[in-house]
Amino acid sequence: MENRDSRKNYRTRQQDALENYFRLHPDSCVTADEIYLSFMNSGEKIGKATIYRCLERMVESGGIKKFLSDGGEGATYQLIDGEGGCDRHFHLRCTRCGAVIHMDCEFMDEFERHIM
Repeated sequence: MENRDSRKNYRTRQQDALENYFRLHPDSCVTADEIYLSFMNSGEKIGKATIYRCLERMVESGGIKKFLSDGGEGATYQLIDGEGGCDRHFHLRCTRCGAVIHMDCEFMDEFERHIM
């Protein structure tokens, strides 16, 4: 019988493909459907359920960030940079297109103190 820890460390072709997708699109904030369509267009056969499972594992492990929509019905995902800098700025979402941008400027520390 396989224990839980060994299953967590088990690597699949689908996980590798998804991680590679984010490495190739480091600044993109994408939905699971957009990832699925990209794979379909490139001939990569990965089901939506598998994509969702892999995304949740990547969120849990800290590899990507998950942004819930206002209604909580959908989510977008973005790679967290390797140096942990994604925690040192704010994320802003466009109300029209849903794109997420990083707000990082010299006033961030002052702005954060003001909000807190």
